[in-house]
Amino acid sequence: MAVRWLLAVGLTLALSVTPAHAADRAVAEAALVSGANNLLAGQKRKARADLLNAVRADPKWGLAHAVNGRVLLALGDGVAAQAELERALALGVPAPRINQLIAHAWLLQGNARQALAEAAPDRVAAPYRGYAARIRARALVALDDFAGAAREFDVAIAGNPEVSGVWVDVGRFRLSGGNVSGALDAATNAVAKNPRDVDALMLMGELVRGRFGLIAAIPWFERVLLVDPNHVVAMGELAATLGDAGRTRAMLAMTRRMLAADEGNPHAYYLQAVLAARADMPALARAMLYRTKNRLDDVPGVKLLQAVLELQAGNRELAIDKLEELVASQPDNLKAQRLLGSALWRAGDTKGAIRVLQPVALRSDADSYTLSVIGRAYESEGDRRAAATYLDRAAMPMRGEAVPFDMAGDLLRLARANSGPSDNADIAIPYITKLMLDGKAAAALSEAQRLAARNPGAPAAHVLVGDALMALENPGEAAQAYQRAADIRFSEPVALRFIDALNRKGDTGAALHVLDLFLSQNPRSVAGLLLAADHFMTTKNWARAIPILEGLRKRLGGRDVTLLGNLAWARFNSGATREALDLAASAFAIAPANPAVVNGYGWILFKSGTDRAGGMALLKKAVAIAPNHPGLRHQLGEALIATGKKAEARPHLEAAAAAEDYPDRRKAAALLAGL
Repeated sequence: MAVRWLLAVGLTLALSVTPAHAADRAVAEAALVSGANNLLAGQKRKARADLLNAVRADPKWGLAHAVNGRVLLALGDGVAAQAELERALALGVPAPRINQLIAHAWLLQGNARQALAEAAPDRVAAPYRGYAARIRARALVALDDFAGAAREFDVAIAGNPEVSGVWVDVGRFRLSGGNVSGALDAATNAVAKNPRDVDALMLMGELVRGRFGLIAAIPWFERVLLVDPNHVVAMGELAATLGDAGRTRAMLAMTRRMLAADEGNPHAYYLQAVLAARADMPALARAMLYRTKNRLDDVPGVKLLQAVLELQAGNRELAIDKLEELVASQPDNLKAQRLLGSALWRAGDTKGAIRVLQPVALRSDADSYTLSVIGRAYESEGDRRAAATYLDRAAMPMRGEAVPFDMAGDLLRLARANSGPSDNADIAIPYITKLMLDGKAAAALSEAQRLAARNPGAPAAHVLVGDALMALENPGEAAQAYQRAADIRFSEPVALRFIDALNRKGDTGAALHVLDLFLSQNPRSVAGLLLAADHFMTTKNWARAIPILEGLRKRLGGRDVTLLGNLAWARFNSGATREALDLAASAFAIAPANPAVVNGYGWILFKSGTDRAGGMALLKKAVAIAPNHPGLRHQLGEALIATGKKAEARPHLEAAAAAEDYPDRRKAAALLAGL
């Protein structure tokens, strides 16, 4: 096995040079063979220790230095690998046998052009040209020559079809181009060629996490650790996945294992800071971040956490600085935009708040808090018309369409970059988006179908088909397109699209099945949990709705009036009147012009008998704010009947009974018939 591996990296034991002492050579050979076998078994760190022993035993043996360089390449240390490979050359190892390894070292150091030059076919011995093609392909990817990279990967596959590392590289290349299905095929091939290739197992874990969900990915990262118990990167991926899945104890244990394997590992401390922040322990979170010693300050997640902690500590200016950096580097990070806009508003920078929040507020699904902040900011600027627009939207009973179907926010930024029809997805996607923005859904559908036909393994292409079909009010066929996307990558945006299309099609049972499947893999998904809570509220399953809503309130804070109102309603219907009144009052204090909030508070006051007159006044106020909402008029009608004002109740019940899309119209009609 060791000999076969040595041949694969372009070396032979025949390269041996007679050492000064045969005993030294024997020790070196034993260490080299052990190292080769450990590398084959995925034990890179053990292999490194073995090769250090080989080099120490016989420092003038070129083969030992060459194989040590190969191990260092596997560990990602291009600088040290190059030094060892140059030492091997100086000790007589022929350049054509290791030029592909030197090219790999240059690539790891970020010098793609030098890597291309070293890996040129005429500089590499014939048996090792498959490896060289693989390095050339990776170098071309770094130089943005994707067509050239694809050709070189074909050469690499032809030259080394049984080498798992080739398929890992091909998988990552396909994934970078959006071909998730092709990437999964390559990763499956890699694992089949070598079930102990930790790079292949890591790629499978990442792909499975995206395709099926968090829970399904966990065993793949665990398999990496069975092969290499000290693989710190795998520990980090596993810890993060466990945490996102809600398994906090297991996440904490894994971070401690990371620190045992790599003392002072900054990623482990960051993950512990995330755990502390989620547990509402900001002091501990800051202490854990301090231990990273600023080594992760450029990581977006770290910046966001730092900003949140600074806001909690009252250090608004420091938080604003970090959030501005984050938004500049990630203009689509909505959470960072909301936090920055709110912080700027509270700091008195109303113009800055408007600039940051405008893209979020333009979205049809903008939350009431964001709309309220930008409305108040416009109000401070003296623009009453703009302020009224946003404040009125903040007071609406419901949000607009969910994020996936928004066509006026972040998609607009993409659409501006379009240059017409193309088979290149980077050009085609913005072009198709712009067609939908312009109301040309039929043309968008045609282009999207063409793109999907040419890229069947790319979920984004199928999503575009579904989006165009939804714009054409064809949810049945849209659901089929979203299912094709979900079969490739069952991400949150795809799941939400799929569920929405099924609901609009009228297949609520299938929609619930998709939601259950998604939450089984992603149990902390806010969007998924909100959908589940809505379902339980609709079916009056208060016992199931309340824990979900309470969990979300703890995670998201107490500023979302829709969440507070729903929780108040669920608490009231489960018999917890005091808690319901407190929640409803909190929601009303935040949004006294939101008709749903006003109605909910009024109904609880009225039905509980706490303040029937005050409750009736609020019910009437809600209808005055939203006179065309059948649910509000239905409840006002019921309250009026209860107080003996049947004539006054009649027009409200008539309006509710006449609303075709109102689910309780029959109940309203029955009340009307009894007058």
